[in-house]
Amino acid sequence: MPQFPSSFPIFPLPNVVLFPGMDLPLHIFEPRYRLMTAHALESDQVIGMVLIRPGETPMQPRAPIFEIGCAGRMTRVQQLPDGRYGFVLVGERRFRVEREPETEQPYRTAEAEFLSDPDFASLPSGQRDGLQRAAEHLSLSVIEFARQAAPRSLETLRARMRDLDPVALSHFLAFALDCAPVEKQTLLETDDPGLRLETLVRIVEIRRAEIAHPGGSDSVN
Repeated sequence: MPQFPSSFPIFPLPNVVLFPGMDLPLHIFEPRYRLMTAHALESDQVIGMVLIRPGETPMQPRAPIFEIGCAGRMTRVQQLPDGRYGFVLVGERRFRVEREPETEQPYRTAEAEFLSDPDFASLPSGQRDGLQRAAEHLSLSVIEFARQAAPRSLETLRARMRDLDPVALSHFLAFALDCAPVEKQTLLETDDPGLRLETLVRIVEIRRAEIAHPGGSDSVN
């Protein structure tokens, strides 16, 4: 795998949080981000996704953002005749924005510190065992949730989860679950995969309770 650069363009959005190992289809139409895409294609094909803080507008030149994001590489790039781009950004590394240098470009760039995300196979056996148990608990909760919310996707979801180790499972479900961007951001900022799995269980259980008690918060204790 090519080494990541320590400086790269960042793409701030108000409702998207990318996670390692996940595929994010993007449609680029704003002139500043068309230029960002063209420059990224000429260099490392790396773009960092960051979440704009709630209440801010993406149209601001430097809308306030959360400092933790996920950098990915561009794949399946298509340039349309009118100059727009379509591509899939594959998440690879979590990072912390250390500084946003001033540049002559209309898009933002970051000097980044990459965060540690050991592979599941490289973890101590005791930690792997604990994560495996947590992942099994989470998977059962997700299956029950899917039976309530999306029964047609149940078997596809079950097969997908079966193929993932606990760390990859935590990234997949954090990315795929229908929850608020700030909740996803909290999951992205969580360094401990065990804590991420536990947080996901709580989120899924809340969603299950909301389906079981559609009357609102007054009916869910």
